[in-house]
Amino acid sequence: MTTVTIPLDANPNQNISFVINGSRWHIRLFTRLGQLFASVENDKNGVQVQNRVCLNGTPITRNLVFIDTHGSDNPTYTGLNGRFVLVYTDET
Repeated sequence: MTTVTIPLDANPNQNISFVINGSRWHIRLFTRLGQLFASVENDKNGVQVQNRVCLNGTPITRNLVFIDTHGSDNPTYTGLNGRFVLVYTDET
């Protein structure tokens, strides 16, 4: 099983690219009306989701989820890579 914390910046809009298990992932995070949204794709399966709202403990895709390390709030950009972490796991 692979579990990785994806490093993020505390910026309202950002693009992240990383390789895990031989697949390149691209994530676009953006803030609208105070909520964080994500679009995710990878080089093996293409677009996974577009413009999905990010909620605490609710998978964005099968492999990606935001976790609130201090409670149960939904992620906001000001707490990224601190209070709110983005985790990749290949556990089903």
